[in-house]
Formats: sequence, C-alpha cells, structure tokens
Amino acid sequence: MKLFDMIDQYKALLDKKDELAEQTKQNNGEIEDLRNQIAQVMIDEECPKVSRNGFLYSLQEKVKYNKKACDDDAFYEELEGHGLGDIIKRTVNAATLSSTMKELVEENGGDLPEEFVEYISKYEFYDIAKKKETNKTATKAKKKEE
Repeated sequence: MKLFDMIDQYKALLDKKDELAEQTKQNNGEIEDLRNQIAQVMIDEECPKVSRNGFLYSLQEKVKYNKKACDDDAFYEELEGHGLGDIIKRTVNAATLSSTMKELVEENGGDLPEEFVEYISKYEFYDIAKKKETNKTATKAKKKEE
C-alpha cells in the first residue's frame, strides 16, 4: 500500500471515529431522555420494578456530586483542608468526587458542608437498572403467578 493510500485510509478512519463519537453523544442523550420518561412513568404508576424480555428494570434514586466551575486552587485547598487530599490527582475523577461527597454528606447529617457549596453542585435523578434475570428470579415470579 502506498503512503498516500494509507494516509487516506487513516483519515477515513479518523472521520468515522468522529462520526461515531457524535452518534454516541446523540444516542446517550436519547437514552437519558427516555430513562427520565420511564422513571417518571414508574413513579406515577407506582411500579418500581418491571420484567420485560428476560430483564428486570428497577427504579433507583441516585445522587451525584460534580465540581462546579470555580477556582481550582481554592477547591483543592478546601478538599485538602478536610483531609481529602488523597482523592486529588490535580484533576478530580468525577466518580470519586461524587462518592466522596456522598460519604461526606452522610457524615454531615445529609447536608453538603457549607464550605463546598461554592464548588460542588448536586444532581439528582432516577436511574433504571437493567440486569439479566436469573432462573431463580424467573422461578420466583412464576410461583407468585400460580
């Protein structure tokens, strides 16, 4: 294969990667919108679990904590001041920050400590868990029907 052919193929792959990334972004948005609609219907119909096509879907209340746009140095100093410097990698992993803030909120009587309000936003949503039903689950469901 000639160099220019290889470069053309490489560019085509990069273009495809960009296209797939855009499709993924759009698909994720559609998933989030439909997840929110399903969660609301499950709440409205008081149906926290539903079985469909071999999968069990259950309503789960979730809370995530994310860093707000703020002065990074002051934010990191605040974390360090609370003995949380070990989660800092100069960029704080979003999942680690969220779980750490969740623990801190629990330790603080359910409230985010006032010092973090300027740096951390709280995002609440309902998620839908999907898992393959086991034979045990299906057996229990069949026994209940009988």
